[in-house]
Amino acid sequence: MQILSKSFIKAKVADSDLIYTRGESLYQHGAYYLESVNIKEKEFIFRVDGAYGVYDTRITFQEKTLAAECSCPYPGNGCRHVVAGALKAREILIKKGEEETSLKKDEAPFLSGEEILALAMSDREKRARLESFTLVRGDMILGDHLVVNQKHKQYRVTLHDPSAKIGHCSCPDYITNSLGTCKHIHFLVNELTKEKGFKSQLAKEKFPFIDVYWDSKNKIPALFPPSPSGGMAGILAEYFDDTGRFRPDETGVLLDLMDKLAGHRGIRIRESLIKRITPLIQARELSRLSKGGIPELPLKARLYPYQKEGVDFGLYKPAVLIGDEMGLGKTLQAISLGLLKKEVFGFKRILVITLASLKEQWKREIEKFTHEKAVVVEGGPDRRKEIYFNDKSLFKITNYEAVLRDVLVLSRFNPDLIILDEAQRIKNFSTKTADAVKSIPKRHGVVLTGTPLENKLEDVYSIVQFLDAYLLSPLWEFASDHFLIPRKKTNTVSGYKNLSKLSSRLKPIVIRRKKEDVLEDLPKEVINNYYIDLTREQSEIHNGFSKSLLPLLNKKFLTPIDLRKIQMLLLKMRQVCDSTFLIDRDTQISPKMNELEGIIEEVVVQNNRKMVIFSEWTSMTFLIANTLSDMNVPFVELSGKVPVKKRQALIDEFTDNPDCGVFLSTDAGGTGLNLQAADCVVNFELPWNPARMNQRIGRVNRIGQTSKCVNVINLIAKQSIEERILASIQLKTDLFKGVFDEGGPDSVEFSREKRNEMLNRLREMMGESPELPVMEAASPEEIPEDTPHYLNPKVLKREKDLTETPGQEKDETEAPKGNLLANQAPEKVEAMLNSGMQFMSQLMEMATGRKIEPAGDQDKMIEINRETREVTMKFKLPEL
Repeated sequence: MQILSKSFIKAKVADSDLIYTRGESLYQHGAYYLESVNIKEKEFIFRVDGAYGVYDTRITFQEKTLAAECSCPYPGNGCRHVVAGALKAREILIKKGEEETSLKKDEAPFLSGEEILALAMSDREKRARLESFTLVRGDMILGDHLVVNQKHKQYRVTLHDPSAKIGHCSCPDYITNSLGTCKHIHFLVNELTKEKGFKSQLAKEKFPFIDVYWDSKNKIPALFPPSPSGGMAGILAEYFDDTGRFRPDETGVLLDLMDKLAGHRGIRIRESLIKRITPLIQARELSRLSKGGIPELPLKARLYPYQKEGVDFGLYKPAVLIGDEMGLGKTLQAISLGLLKKEVFGFKRILVITLASLKEQWKREIEKFTHEKAVVVEGGPDRRKEIYFNDKSLFKITNYEAVLRDVLVLSRFNPDLIILDEAQRIKNFSTKTADAVKSIPKRHGVVLTGTPLENKLEDVYSIVQFLDAYLLSPLWEFASDHFLIPRKKTNTVSGYKNLSKLSSRLKPIVIRRKKEDVLEDLPKEVINNYYIDLTREQSEIHNGFSKSLLPLLNKKFLTPIDLRKIQMLLLKMRQVCDSTFLIDRDTQISPKMNELEGIIEEVVVQNNRKMVIFSEWTSMTFLIANTLSDMNVPFVELSGKVPVKKRQALIDEFTDNPDCGVFLSTDAGGTGLNLQAADCVVNFELPWNPARMNQRIGRVNRIGQTSKCVNVINLIAKQSIEERILASIQLKTDLFKGVFDEGGPDSVEFSREKRNEMLNRLREMMGESPELPVMEAASPEEIPEDTPHYLNPKVLKREKDLTETPGQEKDETEAPKGNLLANQAPEKVEAMLNSGMQFMSQLMEMATGRKIEPAGDQDKMIEINRETREVTMKFKLPEL
């Protein structure tokens, strides 16, 4: 049994099968992360957010055994935390071994350009044999035939010379592959050569017409037969040499030839030829139009100089890629381009394809900065179709997943301009999403991506294909020019070459600015809200808490227990928006985490910038830490459990270590820290208190901030309490101002009226009509019975009277019910008051994420002397 096998960990490490199952669940989606690793010694140390605290788990792989220890209270050596750590360490070691093996293989010579070409040819031959096609044969061997694929798409294949497999095809691959052949040509020749009498029939045939087509191999218009006879021979000789190649350097003159050939039945001018030369003619016409200058931009905002440069760059181009870093306003540049292209070219249909989380933000920005309308395409199939064809909004906004469903509708919608946001979603050219997006017809295209182009050239190829199918095509030629492909592993790329050549090829369509290039133009803060759909499981949990909350908010009488339930339900509604793990400690469903991975990849990994990530809950920071570990992004973590004197060391590590990209923090890092080494703040969830939000941003946006501009990214769950919080920023400012009035470091005022005001505002936030809540009481007195005697002016007056006239029996019998010291045992009063303080502490935790706690070693905040009945209050306010 191998030490790195799961069966070894299950049999030799876990104390039982049940513990192994629980450990495996923790490994898959638990709140833990790799704190340190020594690959040489095979030693791993994990930090785990357990049920009763934070544990350190150490795993060491030895020759034939596995040593483990964990600081959790479990009495055995094979706890669930050890199992999870062992599984994770196993994964890391296996991956490391594969990488080392791959590196050894990569030392072999790389494929040459000729070998890559041979692979491209053999690939088409192989697919011609293995894929399923149907032949609709023409009357003759020479000339036109139809080949139909499994999806019932028809391609016209024309044979010039079957023995050499020379001809042309209407398929997209033939037009772009520079091979002079395709799988359909190979299939057709294979089928025809099987026919009885093929050779004798071919010997009798003469090519039946004059063929004007696109020569894929030589990338020029061509003529077959090369020297035709007949009445048009003289005209054709003006444009084609005796080998059939096009003479003029300017393909635009081909339009003149087409006019001259129009109406001649013996001449075929191929659609593929027209399709191929159209972009060339269009580019020439746009160049002529550009001399007319840039019209005035009809925008309700002023562009920064670099943004105007981007708009000017892309206006007269049918294809443009804006590759600015995150936070530089690519969205506004694309919107501006859409407006100007409408004015200059008469565009009426603009399609925006973006992430689902960004659709609402696009709509808001379009309607905020322009006089145009935008509509998010959503609903059922009929509703989406209705929006595309009947809604009058200039901008239609959809997401990548919806494109897969609506690709046929979008083809008929035929947008004038497609804006592709977060274009890394089509970086893999073999995916259905990439195919669907590229299949939509368009006149112009704009791509937005903040990911640098030089990092992975395969991604570049796919994204540029959307903009210009011919610029970098064919793939085999692109690979020959720029890829280092190992001879022994031809399906991998181990490096790149000739990057300056690629940069020159992309220069006409790509504009990219880094943040440091345009700092003087940027505002102090750039805020982006990412709206993220909850999963079905999250929605069910969230809605269940909401249904439990609404009856409580509508109660006429609220007890302290009711208020605690309200607090807890609100807390759970917010937590499930982050991850189901915060609710059940078992599952890890978190679309926010998927979104965060992409943000980290762009900001930290690709652009080498530093980021601060805030979350209120340590369980969430553990999950994020686990993700950062998996992404191999060095980070430091701060929570309230880190002593103040040790925090500076974390800041120094983050500031001074160029590899440390992320400062992960609870709101313990929201105050008293200087994190200006970062220029990006991610709020994994919105805090209730806007002052807390300002404190978070203020840790980064301080005097000494070198970037001068901080990007703030808020992750917001759609159709949840988080969206209501965001929509009510001013409301919640007033709300918490009315609940917690800070009168100094040692006092916090909490009154019934302000609590009631908070509840009314919560009703409004949840869409309920506000009603005045009434605390349950035994009698409708102005001051309830449970008001502590030392806060009750009537009781104070009665005690004064008793002091002045001792012994009077009527005063004893007329003592008010509110005099708890007169009518209740001190122990009961003490318990009640401590219960009230605990409620205040919980409510404060809801508002600020911090608790009021007993001072020193005490377990109670309020004590009543049993003999003197003096009341002593001692508690510690949290650091804000």
